[in-house]
Amino acid sequence: MKKLSDTLQSLREAHGYTQEELARMLNISRVTLANIESGKRAISKEELVQYANIFDIPAEAIKQGIFEIPKKKVIPGNLAKFKELLLYILYKVGMKPNVGKTVLYKLLYFCDFDYYEKYGQSMTGMNYIKLPMWPAPYKFDKIMQDMEENKELLVVDAEYMWYHQQRLIWNRQFQNVFSHQEYEIIDEILKNLSNANAKEISNYSHEDAPRKKTDSMEIIDYNLVRQRDYPYSILAREQKKAQAFAEIKSSGMFDDLADESDYYERYR
Repeated sequence: MKKLSDTLQSLREAHGYTQEELARMLNISRVTLANIESGKRAISKEELVQYANIFDIPAEAIKQGIFEIPKKKVIPGNLAKFKELLLYILYKVGMKPNVGKTVLYKLLYFCDFDYYEKYGQSMTGMNYIKLPMWPAPYKFDKIMQDMEENKELLVVDAEYMWYHQQRLIWNRQFQNVFSHQEYEIIDEILKNLSNANAKEISNYSHEDAPRKKTDSMEIIDYNLVRQRDYPYSILAREQKKAQAFAEIKSSGMFDDLADESDYYERYR
């Protein structure tokens, strides 16, 4: 993978900025920027977010060696509702040690795309971009920075299983803006996926049709949920569940367990 310092230099050059011009935008000296680009000085978390905002590219993409992205057709979503979704997820599972920024990307993605599959519309309407390793909300770094500045959440660095992790902590109560149907989708996703670590949930998201059928660094089309199959498709999961219950009932075994709401997850 390309060194981060080389990517930062390529990013600046691809957009036609001199070191003096970019240094002014970053509010640092030209010498400091030169040291960052030469690898003599590490870039801070705050500076990387500034790069992401200036060049309209996710910080995670920059860290993965990407410095050019195609032009995107972005449809504005419901940013206010997206923030409440993020805060609700943080309130429910944010204190789990595995739930860092990378896991949050996938939980948000599956909430919006599962809801779209079942009800024909996105929960928040936000755009998601296909990063090389996973799907992520578009402009998440800017959203996160704004929420941190408004004291809606805290962003802290941590270690989990010997890996660096960026954690978000809710700093205000979420607003109850979700319908009963939306809560059902959200809570089901948190129940099934919030215990996965970053690698596990990233690997799982790789094979989901919307992400898989989208080119790298492009906005993911919600309509691609129609090409999902098991285990990603809600319809396919419900059919499997019904089949499992039918098999249990017809066998005459486990009659005392067959009606338990969680039995299917153990049975399959």
